[in-house]
Amino acid sequence: MGGLNKLKEDTNRLRSVRASRIGVFAALYAATSFVPISPFIGASSFLSLNLIITPVIAILLPPSEALFASLFGAIGALYLAPFQAMFGLFTVLLPVAGSVCGSLLRHKTRVGTIITTIFLVLAVSAYLVKNYQFPYFVIPHSVALLIALITLKLKKLMPLKMKILLYAYVSTMCEQGMMMIFAVHLINLPWQAFIGILPLMIYERIIGTLGGCLTVLALMKTIPNFC
Repeated sequence: MGGLNKLKEDTNRLRSVRASRIGVFAALYAATSFVPISPFIGASSFLSLNLIITPVIAILLPPSEALFASLFGAIGALYLAPFQAMFGLFTVLLPVAGSVCGSLLRHKTRVGTIITTIFLVLAVSAYLVKNYQFPYFVIPHSVALLIALITLKLKKLMPLKMKILLYAYVSTMCEQGMMMIFAVHLINLPWQAFIGILPLMIYERIIGTLGGCLTVLALMKTIPNFC
């Protein structure tokens, strides 16, 4: 009987921890949505500092928790900071794509590699089918695709900090991949616009990668049991 009670207590404790993690990271995503970092060319909106939270969620949370944390955070951001919702309701799918693909790659290596590479191939193809005149824009996404494939083979050989950096990059590029799909097929940005977007995109993804990596390392060091 005592063992059964302990099992129930452990189950309830695990559920509480999961709910806490989802709530904390959703709140972090929504809160950082108030801090714009660059304009979005093609719409009167801004990209926000929340892009560093997407890879953090991907690396620290398992896929199911990453899904709910990014979804709830994005919904909160949609209403609290509407200036960053460049695609309206569809904006909530940006962190979902980045966090779920990144989390699958991090925690479900083989399956995650397949899903992440398929998503990146689809994103690159969706861009090129309309904007083949400027193919250079998808070079960073293609690099993320190669990293996802390499990580499967070299995961055990890489030091922790390198793995975190690579996971953060793939995660933020999956988020950008979803953004790219919407920019091309939802608001129909012409290929000429992506010439000006490219340097901004690189700047934003550097922030997302480095900011996410540093945040993960700090959280793992300060509250390892929570993460």
